[in-house]
Amino acid sequence: MRRSSLRSAALALSLAAVPLTAQDPAAQLARLRANDASLAEATAAVTALSEQSTALRLQAADAVRARVLDRTTAHGRACARAMKALEKLATAQQKQQLGKAGQQQVDELRARARSISTKDSLSKEQIHKDLDPIVAQLRELVLPTRARLVAADADLAAELTALQQQRAELADWLPLYAKVLEGTELNEDVQKHLEKVPPPPTPPTVARLDDEIATWILLGLPLSARDRRALSQNEPLRTRLDAEEFAGTAALNELRYVLGLPMLVIDEKLGNAARDHSQDMATLGFFDHKSPVPGKSSFGDRASRAGTSASSENIASGQDKGTGAITAWWYSPGHHRNMLGAHGRTGLGRSAQMWTQLFGG
Repeated sequence: MRRSSLRSAALALSLAAVPLTAQDPAAQLARLRANDASLAEATAAVTALSEQSTALRLQAADAVRARVLDRTTAHGRACARAMKALEKLATAQQKQQLGKAGQQQVDELRARARSISTKDSLSKEQIHKDLDPIVAQLRELVLPTRARLVAADADLAAELTALQQQRAELADWLPLYAKVLEGTELNEDVQKHLEKVPPPPTPPTVARLDDEIATWILLGLPLSARDRRALSQNEPLRTRLDAEEFAGTAALNELRYVLGLPMLVIDEKLGNAARDHSQDMATLGFFDHKSPVPGKSSFGDRASRAGTSASSENIASGQDKGTGAITAWWYSPGHHRNMLGAHGRTGLGRSAQMWTQLFGG
């Protein structure tokens, strides 16, 4: 081999041994722009590029943005595949749980549950003693669990694990975008650029995945066309609403399915009115269906101000989670009846630990 070739080979080896952070900015930016850039490589590149000129930092931010969007899109496709797999398995699993005489048993249990829930004399003790065991039986019959579905399909288990890993990594990518632009908030060129190329949207969280999977399982079960539309219509709101507000309504819809009641559509205007009342209660220090705020006296007034209508309202205090509010109302006879009423729409809104739930036809 000629000396020049030997020198070139040695140089290539030496460059390969140099950490990304020690290479020139152009090389760092090129690696950041590569579709296969790992999180570790991107982190190293961003760390170095954060010390460069504003123009170069904007290019780096755009590269991170592109990587986040690419991975979010790929993750969305993976979610769609997992959703189809879950839907297919859910129907088969429910049939197995029901057995030959299961549907008749479900019908009888649902009728018994309705007769208890609609009693004028319904009490918290009756809900605990008489209704909860029926609901537990119904869940066992009609709701396939994630654990059972995963046990029935090893490939599905691997898919769901991969989804969790992808989401965890997405959560680590987004801070890189903020890091590379840190300290440039008052720069006019940066602000103009961000108006044209806005930051990437916040990716879905790992914590939310379990709730999504529960909805995918529901969508895989035999549903009326109306119920399927309701769930499908609600799903895009998952990313727009407060996570606990959405989780509370999702839990209520699952409960209504178990009891054989129609699903509720989320009315964002009802949610806005509910959230506004919760905020008023939290800031003004009262806990009542009647508000001291002019124009907001009744829940009907509040719904009208939000551009919609309401037929009933629940309020709660002291719960951190939406499912906690649903549970509290479940054991309160009047609120219990509201949740299981003949409604078509609902809106759940919170402020700190104050909760309001509105229903409409």
